[in-house]
Amino acid sequence: MKRLLPGNGSELLTPRTWQTVPGAADIRIFAEIRKADVISSNSYLIQTPGLLLLVDPGGLLSQAEILATEVTRCRDDTDLPLMVVLTHAHVDHFIGMQTCPALFDPEHSLLAVHDAGAIAIERRDPNLTQSEVLGREFAAMPVGIHLFGDNKWCDTIRTEQIRLPHKVTISCVRDRFSPEPGIYIDRECLLFSSGHRIELYHTPGHSPDSCCIRVGRMLFIGDLLFAANPGIAGLCGWNQDDLIRSLEGMLAMFKSGTIDIVCPGHGRIITVNHACTMLEEVLTDARALTDIAELNSHRAEETARFAEDCMEEINELFTILAGRLYYVSHVMEELGETDMAAQAGTLIDGDVLDGLLESFREFAAAHHAQDHVSIHLALKAGQVIGKLERSFMTDELARIIDPSLVTRAGRLLSSYSTMLRGFTPPREREACALCTVIESVIIGLSGPSCSDDDILASTDDESAFSRLLLARIGTRPLLDDIRVSFAREIDDPCVLIDRDLFSDLLTYILEDLVGTGAEELALGITTDQACATVTITGTGGKNGGWPASTVRGFFLRLCERAGGSLSGERTPGGHRYTIAVNRAA
Repeated sequence: MKRLLPGNGSELLTPRTWQTVPGAADIRIFAEIRKADVISSNSYLIQTPGLLLLVDPGGLLSQAEILATEVTRCRDDTDLPLMVVLTHAHVDHFIGMQTCPALFDPEHSLLAVHDAGAIAIERRDPNLTQSEVLGREFAAMPVGIHLFGDNKWCDTIRTEQIRLPHKVTISCVRDRFSPEPGIYIDRECLLFSSGHRIELYHTPGHSPDSCCIRVGRMLFIGDLLFAANPGIAGLCGWNQDDLIRSLEGMLAMFKSGTIDIVCPGHGRIITVNHACTMLEEVLTDARALTDIAELNSHRAEETARFAEDCMEEINELFTILAGRLYYVSHVMEELGETDMAAQAGTLIDGDVLDGLLESFREFAAAHHAQDHVSIHLALKAGQVIGKLERSFMTDELARIIDPSLVTRAGRLLSSYSTMLRGFTPPREREACALCTVIESVIIGLSGPSCSDDDILASTDDESAFSRLLLARIGTRPLLDDIRVSFAREIDDPCVLIDRDLFSDLLTYILEDLVGTGAEELALGITTDQACATVTITGTGGKNGGWPASTVRGFFLRLCERAGGSLSGERTPGGHRYTIAVNRAA
């Protein structure tokens, strides 16, 4: 989510203040700028001598009321008609206008939308408008002008008489605009009887009806900057090839020197130079988004469930990581190694970590209490995980803490980002000797990452000695004080699994059993011609905190991705997990 723009204002355009539009001295603009989210877009109210133009009314009643107040004030001075133009027909960009008659009064206003979006609004299409995914129903509305309505891109002129006060006449001129040789953008210019004009550029990809709108030297670009973001890419109507062409076209236009200020549909307003940098990054991302799944309501629900599972595991893993770093820092401080102690203490900011995870927990609680739609929870988790990924110093952590723990944390963050993005990566299942895989996990969890002999052998190399000493202090074997038995098969069965994910699953299960009081762990394998079954049983302990017989959703989904199926049950004095995997042919 790196391109969700922060802040709720801009030094380029003061929110809720009338200002002159660059390049058009007799045109004013009033901007309602929101912090980036999927609830409501930014809105831009523009006053020309003969017409009020509203770009994207947004999705909130409170926002619509602010805009309606300004529309009324303008009409008190001059009885101007209102044209509402949408950058695209997603409900978070227009549904607010339905709550305020001042924004959509057929006697005084007109709605203009790209033909594909206009049809979606008129027919209440729940998919192209995203009303189903966002959980927001809307009433069908008549669209006065279907922009780009006939796909004839030779130079064409048509004139429409609009029934508005003062008999405003709009002429529409269509052509193909070429900001540089070899790049073409379908353009539609609306020429008003007052002598003013706006230019619209068809930029599909985020949606088939997406358009950018130019007034003076300002360009309103809708959601173009976010069209490759996780949780945005893959929405109904999203198209990779169209998006790449649109991004290339707008990037060429930005570099042509005709635009000064870029106004996104969400987040703060930016300079054209900043927009160029961002658009180049979006273009790089868009070119990599091959074969992603459609983000519909079903996938949003699945992703939201996975989000909560992931956040629970992330909380546990990062708590362990932060605790071990604190212990390393404390020990090194006691040994007088203040520089090394300080270095270890900066690799994870516990306060920031706690703040991020707490913000998600609060968001999730409110989400369930108010029965919000799943996409909101999925995107919130994506924001949190994106921040964790950017602060997760894998190499530095792996030099101090058990590398397998660090790798697992990184893989967990990546797994959620992949699911939110909508990729369906090929299954990395291979034929593996099952007993060998299990033994490798047990050995890895039973001893330190480096031995005393390794440390002693490195005393002549100060750098190597420090690194090994830190690693030894930072590693606390899970099974060090646990009795573990493994009844392996003489004939090591060969099974089809994703070895990394299966090892992660087995590690999570062993941690779960040890964490709930197991003093003894017993692992066993049974086989038949088609299947191998692994049982992991934990017994002993006095805390009685054994897992319920219902297996956590995260474990189930991880096991499925690893190539197996999982069940759990209580046993006398403990708990047993059972994993079934297919044998290799």
